[in-house]
Amino acid sequence: MADSAYNPYENRNVEVPMSNVGAFVSLLKCVIGTGILALPLAFAYTGWLNGSILLILITIMLIHGITLLIICMVESARRQQQGYCNFPDTMEYAFNQGPKWCRYCAKASGYLVDGVLAFSHYGVCVVYIVFVSVNIKQLSDYYIKLIDLWIFIVFVGVLSIPLFLIRHLKYLVPFNLAANIVMYLGFVLIFYYLFQNLPHISERDAFREPSKLPLFFGIALFSVSSVGVMLAIESKMAHPEKYIGWFGVLNLASVVVVISYLIFAIMGYWRYGATVHGSVTLDLPNNEMYPRHSSAWPSFSPIPSPAM
Repeated sequence: MADSAYNPYENRNVEVPMSNVGAFVSLLKCVIGTGILALPLAFAYTGWLNGSILLILITIMLIHGITLLIICMVESARRQQQGYCNFPDTMEYAFNQGPKWCRYCAKASGYLVDGVLAFSHYGVCVVYIVFVSVNIKQLSDYYIKLIDLWIFIVFVGVLSIPLFLIRHLKYLVPFNLAANIVMYLGFVLIFYYLFQNLPHISERDAFREPSKLPLFFGIALFSVSSVGVMLAIESKMAHPEKYIGWFGVLNLASVVVVISYLIFAIMGYWRYGATVHGSVTLDLPNNEMYPRHSSAWPSFSPIPSPAM
C-alpha cells in the first residue's frame, strides 16, 4: 500500500533547479516559434472569429491534458515512493496497474512514449533549422551570391550543436530570454506592415465553410503543442508544485501565448485576407532591401527585387 502522506515534491532532487521566472521564460520560448507565422493562413481557412474561438479551445484542451498528465506523473511517483516519475515510466507503471492484457504491453508502452517524443522533437528541430537556413539564404542570395540551401542547413545545424549540448535548462534561461526579446522585436517589425492599408474588417470572413478545418487544426496544433518540453521544464523547477494550477507557471505562460497568437493571426488575416501565404513573412514587401555595395548609410528607397 502506498503511503498517502508521501509527498514527491518534497523528495525530488534537481541538480540545477530553475526558478519560476526561468520556467516562465523557457516555456514562452518553447511554445512560440515558427508556427505563429502560419496562423494567419489557418485563420484564412476558418475565418477570424471562428479561428479565435477554436484556437482558445485547442489551447485550453492542451493545457488541461498536460495538467492531467503531470498529476498522473506525481501520483505515480507517490505510489512508488520516489521523487519524480517521468512520462515513459508513468505510462509503464499505469499499464502494470491495469488488467492482465495491459501488463503484457507495459514495457512496450514506455518505449512507445519515448519513440513518439523523440520523433516529435526531431520534426520540430528539422523545421526550425530549415526555416532559419531559408531566411539566411535569402539575405546571402541578395548581398553575396547564390549558394545551395543544403550548405546553410549544415552551417546552422553545426552552430546549433553547442546549444544542444547544454544539459541543464537553467543555463539556457539567458539564451531563452534573449531569444524572446528578439522574437517579439521581430513581431513588432512585422506589425509595422500588418497595420498598414488595413481594409474594413467586414471584408474578412468571421466564419468560413468547415471543409478546411483539418488544415486549421494541423497548423494550430503544430503552433501550440510542445508536450516534451513542457514536461521537461516542470521536472527541472525548484518549486514544481507551482507549475500547474489556476495561477501556475503553465497557465500564465499559456495566456501570454494565446494573446500573442490571436493578435498575430487576426492581424495577418485582416491585412492579407485569403491570399495570405503559408508564412506571413512571404507577404511582406521585398523591395525595401539595403542597397548593395553602398558605402553610405543605406536608405529604404524601393529598388527592384532580385531575380530568383
